[in-house]
Amino acid sequence: MEASSSSSANLKRRPSRTCYCPNPGKPVLVVSWTGNNLGRRFYRCPNYWVGQKCKYFQWVDDEICARGKVFIPEQRHTILRLQVEVSTCKNREKCLAMSLILALVMCGICFCVILVLVV
Repeated sequence: MEASSSSSANLKRRPSRTCYCPNPGKPVLVVSWTGNNLGRRFYRCPNYWVGQKCKYFQWVDDEICARGKVFIPEQRHTILRLQVEVSTCKNREKCLAMSLILALVMCGICFCVILVLVV
């Protein structure tokens, strides 16, 4: 019972997602990759890089534990490594497909030449 009341209290304490710059826009969800906040999400003003750099900022996630600060970069590194591996495999697949097509064309040409010589 206490958990549900405390979670609803946390929702009430969070500030509204409203930017206060002259041209307000809907805040953008961003992921932090700094050392202390790896993978932690936050909202910022879409006009941050334009004009007067609105200072609107609001965390979405709670602070990440010490294990998460180690685990998240490890997993991110693994994902990036696997993406490179997939890309390499796709390039190899394209080369093999082109080689197969070229071999089939050459076999077709040889077959046609043999037919012409036999007839």
